[in-house]
Amino acid sequence: MTTFIFDVLKDLQHSGVNISKLTFVLPSKRAGLFLKHQLYKVTNKTIFSPQIISIEEFVETLSQLKTISNTELLFEFYSSYVQLTNKGNIDAFEPFSKWAQLLLQDFNEIDRHLIPQEKIFNYLSDIQELNHWSLEDKKTDFVKNYLSFWNKLYNYYAHFTQKLLNKNIGYQGLIYREAVENLESYIQNNTNKQHVFLGFNALN
Repeated sequence: MTTFIFDVLKDLQHSGVNISKLTFVLPSKRAGLFLKHQLYKVTNKTIFSPQIISIEEFVETLSQLKTISNTELLFEFYSSYVQLTNKGNIDAFEPFSKWAQLLLQDFNEIDRHLIPQEKIFNYLSDIQELNHWSLEDKKTDFVKNYLSFWNKLYNYYAHFTQKLLNKNIGYQGLIYREAVENLESYIQNNTNKQHVFLGFNALN
């Protein structure tokens, strides 16, 4: 019984494609190792190995950004937060890190799904305003500060992400968004390059 990868390689070989010149994009690096193992079963001569990369590596190539750790992201975000927040309202890093982790996850999901950033943050801000709406014109300082924070979310996001882009680094969602932005340019600059996407059962 042959494997799916073996069958794909056989089909490519029968179609007359030069396997050495292909770029294989797979779900993981581990799948790439399995592909290399199957290559020698298909070819009956020595060949140059094709380029074999994971989907994450491919997306990084498209985006021209490098993934950084969550800890580095927190420090980068804290820098933006300090620059955009009134001195009297700035949290120390430890309490900041607790709520910032959740916010960074939201940033990631917004970018991963290519949601229009300014619209979603304005929408969230409006919801919070409605939740704290009252017949009284005066709001407590706590409520004012709370609503002010929600109103600044897009500014925090925009400043933070631009900072990352300037350094050619990012988190997963930002890398996805930039990859989509750069897709047409990549295609135009690689017209002679053939890609084989192999082993995917679902794509976001």
